[in-house]
Amino acid sequence: MDRVDLEHRHRTYDGWIPPTVAALLHEHGHHDILRHAAAHGDWFCARRLAEAAAESGPDGRAAALALLKPFAATGWWPAVDTVAGLFAEWEWYDEAIVLLRPLADTGHRYAQRDLARLLARQGRFDQVVALLGPRAADPLLAQELVELAAGQGHDAEIAVLLPGIRTGPDPSEPWSSDVVDTVPVHARFLELQGRIDEAIHLLGRHVCVDGVVYADHAEQLARLLGRHGREAELRAFPADGCEEYALAALARLLEEQDRIPEAVALLGKSAGAGNPHAAFGLAELLARQGRHCEAVEVLRTAAETAGGDRDWLIHLLCRILADAGQTDDALTWIDDHFARHGGDHREQAFMRAEVMKLSGRAADAEAEPAEFAGSDEELLRCGTVDSAIALAERLVRRGQPQKAVAHLRDRLDEARAVRG
Repeated sequence: MDRVDLEHRHRTYDGWIPPTVAALLHEHGHHDILRHAAAHGDWFCARRLAEAAAESGPDGRAAALALLKPFAATGWWPAVDTVAGLFAEWEWYDEAIVLLRPLADTGHRYAQRDLARLLARQGRFDQVVALLGPRAADPLLAQELVELAAGQGHDAEIAVLLPGIRTGPDPSEPWSSDVVDTVPVHARFLELQGRIDEAIHLLGRHVCVDGVVYADHAEQLARLLGRHGREAELRAFPADGCEEYALAALARLLEEQDRIPEAVALLGKSAGAGNPHAAFGLAELLARQGRHCEAVEVLRTAAETAGGDRDWLIHLLCRILADAGQTDDALTWIDDHFARHGGDHREQAFMRAEVMKLSGRAADAEAEPAEFAGSDEELLRCGTVDSAIALAERLVRRGQPQKAVAHLRDRLDEARAVRG
């Protein structure tokens, strides 16, 4: 195996058993199929077996590594990332560093990021600066540099290494075809140095630049003000279409100060005016206070009046009902909502399945999406990757694992595959 081949198969499933099917095979005890596929280079099967081995305790670690190391030895990032993650979880930091170093040296930004995090855990901040400093033009790595090393005796050096303050388009940079925005990292650096007023001033000057409103700057400013208890400034937040960030930060601050009635009133006023984001935040707050009935009523109203996509509100409503032990009410509400408003029946089935999972009814949850997936013949005629996987999952649940694997080979092997 090599990186190019692994990447191709990871993307297309060519010759591999897709991860959801591998998970079902493991769940239903078909470990021999997984082991055979893993021995023939199937990453998803090897990873599933390795996860199970690692979860079994220290005695399973050697078995997990034996499954994963052949993939990681190619330098393929998903495998390296997985093994390094296990090393870090087991506190084998030196082993993780040795594994990540070669890929980081080639310029792989995520390997560099993860390597820096491990070095910081060991207090090797000079090495963090040496690794990330020359790459601080990359916003991802600049952010890591600041988060990991600010306040560790290298602030003057970091200040020189960070790119200058700028916003706007810069399609020449490989990590962003749209915007390279250094304001957030400079503001965070100032905050970590305790220079709060300077951080606030910097973000405030860049909420709106040349008539363009930067929502990320507004959100960061609101969170910064909230973290440092700047209530008056949150209440006077500039009205540039980003007021919802100040509203959320102020409500969070009031809740932290145990001023619950004020937080409820603040969010309730905005929710009552038709702001679905405020309704979402209010429902979460009420649920945290054990006021589930009120939370559900807020979301019922918001879901009925919100335009466009309502799924994010419905998912929270169902989660709150399930947490309160009202599973049947959640299922009834989903069915009633879809009956009145229409929508994708598969989404309805997945919502019902999620409620059942939250309520500990995993077996019932498995059957839900299949109810709307059509017959076996319809799935075969559909001819897409998703339909091929759906039928394979169905076959595994029926106790026909070999037939499921043969079906996947027929539909997903590159020479005969159809894409969709």
